[in-house]
Amino acid sequence: MKNTDRTFFEGLYGKSSIEFVKGLVYIYPFGVIGKENNNNVKPHIHNNQFQIFLVIQGSTVLLHNDEKIPISAPSFITIPKNTEHGFEHQTEMKGWIISLSDAVLEHMIKRETEAVIAIETFQLTAVTADSFSETVFKNMLECVEEYHQENFGKLLMLESMIGKMIVQLSRIPKSTPLRIFNKDNSSIIYFRRFSQLIRESRTYKKTIEQYAAELNITPGHLNRICSIIAQQNSKEVIIDYFINESKTLLSDIEKSINEVGYSLGFDDPSYFSRLFKKKTGYTPNEFRKNIGVKN
Repeated sequence: MKNTDRTFFEGLYGKSSIEFVKGLVYIYPFGVIGKENNNNVKPHIHNNQFQIFLVIQGSTVLLHNDEKIPISAPSFITIPKNTEHGFEHQTEMKGWIISLSDAVLEHMIKRETEAVIAIETFQLTAVTADSFSETVFKNMLECVEEYHQENFGKLLMLESMIGKMIVQLSRIPKSTPLRIFNKDNSSIIYFRRFSQLIRESRTYKKTIEQYAAELNITPGHLNRICSIIAQQNSKEVIIDYFINESKTLLSDIEKSINEVGYSLGFDDPSYFSRLFKKKTGYTPNEFRKNIGVKN
């Protein structure tokens, strides 16, 4: 959990980490965390994952920006990273939380602008019979089922299903969601462009001043934008991107840990390892062991 005025969790609510399957997806029953917290999940933020809440049974109240929005099953909620949310469960809940690694997800769909917008949209959608929303909901449930099985080609199947799911979210008619929650458009546009420049740079060496110059704003303005959208300073946003990128590269057994660091612009392997451990709680070697990659 990060030490700021707002409550951050790197994992699910109350957890400091999350074990994505091959760095991509983690699925957990919706309602369990509420039971553990007297049905009150206080507003909080994740800065490393896009979440989809599938509400199969029960009713709850979504907490966002001091608002209380009633939600009934069946429905689903998409929550981008850096978006504050909480719940007050009114009944026993049944459903699923699909957490997707933001870095890996953006890498999968980086050429599809509309799909990228889908993972940046915070919306509540009711599921109605014989509608497109029902089709999307059923595909989400199929993804959950695949996740909990140990079939051959599971990872490839999950990647395909998740890609399909995100495309479908981008195709939901604008009139379908019950509610879409918007942030300040100007800050979002700058932050999205900043994120794109980080991805395009492919090196940790690029400075805040260089990014700000490309955006035609001052470094101070860039920091304020990052604070508004991500509740982080611009350097922390850059670090998070490259540490998440390194997680993907570390899953490749052909690359040594030093090679991964060098490929991302870290000239000092020791610094890369220290920063990785600071952000994840593991050394790069320990991380590899945890995801089943043997040296």
